[in-house]
Amino acid sequence: MSVTRRFGSVVANDSIDFRAQRGTVHAIVGGNGAGKSTLMRILQGMDRPDEGVVLVDGFPTVFFGPADAFDRGIGMVHQEFMLVPGLSLLENLVLAHEPMLGLDRIDRTRALDAAHALEAQAGVTLDWDLAVEDAPVHVRQILEILRLLYRGADVLILDEPTAVLAPAQVRELIVLLRKLRDEGRTILFISHKLDEVLAVADDITVLRGGKVVGSLPAAQADKAKLAEMMIGEILARPQARPGAVGRPVLNLVSVTASDSRGRAGLSGFDLTVHAGEIVGIAGVAGNGQDELVAAVTGLSRTDCGSIRLGDVDVTRLSLRERRALGLAFLSPDRAGEGLCLQATIAENTISGHHRRDEFSAGGTLKRGVIARHVEALLDRYAVKRGSSTLPAASLSGGNQQRVAVARELYGNPNILVACQPTRGVDIRGIAFIHQCLLDYRDRGGAVLLVSEELDELVTLSDRIIVIYDGRVTGEVRRGSAEIDEIGRMMLGQAAA
Repeated sequence: MSVTRRFGSVVANDSIDFRAQRGTVHAIVGGNGAGKSTLMRILQGMDRPDEGVVLVDGFPTVFFGPADAFDRGIGMVHQEFMLVPGLSLLENLVLAHEPMLGLDRIDRTRALDAAHALEAQAGVTLDWDLAVEDAPVHVRQILEILRLLYRGADVLILDEPTAVLAPAQVRELIVLLRKLRDEGRTILFISHKLDEVLAVADDITVLRGGKVVGSLPAAQADKAKLAEMMIGEILARPQARPGAVGRPVLNLVSVTASDSRGRAGLSGFDLTVHAGEIVGIAGVAGNGQDELVAAVTGLSRTDCGSIRLGDVDVTRLSLRERRALGLAFLSPDRAGEGLCLQATIAENTISGHHRRDEFSAGGTLKRGVIARHVEALLDRYAVKRGSSTLPAASLSGGNQQRVAVARELYGNPNILVACQPTRGVDIRGIAFIHQCLLDYRDRGGAVLLVSEELDELVTLSDRIIVIYDGRVTGEVRRGSAEIDEIGRMMLGQAAA
């Protein structure tokens, strides 16, 4: 009740009140900086409010850590899974709470009995001997939920639980959540996918600027109303239209590339991207997307096949050499790879372009020219900031992404490899970045768009290439892209 959390002068949560009724799915939605993460950290015991109190079953409760929250039946499935590679599904299920035979042996029979009981309760079937790194992503998601049930949680916090799932897997997860709800568990569902929020939630609370702007039954909400509540205005979505296709810019022929464990991530992969088109890559996470991006950008070597940028064979060229030929790259790992968060906003904005004649002479940077360029570019991309001399870490995730987009599109590159370009970005930022990609394409740019957001792929792509297990399973063109059809191909099924 009236939960407030401050970080210096920033009020992350401002007198937040919301009530989740037992046996319901309660969705929490809001844009970047709305206060969702801080609130969930408080409910999980990872942070404590400066003012206000959390009531559990009507009683004021203070959590001194996640263990305290678990003791009160509250557990969280994070967007980044917290499973241990090298262990089996069963070992991950019981980790730190193993049934023991004596002091030094796990009672595998009792562990399996518990696992099978949870399977029956959830209506799923898992291969408990499977190594977690070999499990499909939706199985890992289910395992994370079963881990909470194994530890006795009856309040489940799910952070963006459908981010890496195919449509059919999303539907399976929604069925599971409804089943758990009907058994009396309470689920807090944090997501920016409003269709899924409306499909699963009983009630919805909307946060904006650290405050609750409204709570309402899902039956009284629609996407437009929620979006307006989240950003405070009606947002016009970019209107995609067919591009004017030109010459081939990127061409892959029979490319095979290994994953991090030496197994084939791509197998005989063919792909062509032309000037003036956006080609989307759809697939469940772990089916060759990472190897495709690494092969195109030069972040890793291919096993065989050829890659050309325009008329130049770049198969053995480095990322820097490919950049010199007009390749730009939006990394999916914004914090670890796409930006240097410890460097200044200005340094991140100019990075990679600082060797241009307009910004340097004789190895000396033209600092005045760079400063004016940076400010103009940041203004053009509406980056909300203090001084550009502050570290990039001072920006919100959405504004960090705007810096990366501004840098990569500067100079009108020949091709942009855009990998998860709107991950962690709010509705307003998504619309802005989508418009940037469409405008770039309309100027004759080529875009290879790798995204886990099917709506994004359908909205932006002139063609969608569907991959499964490192191979192409289908292609659909603008206007004929059906979400369910793409979803079937993502799971390795033939097109209907």
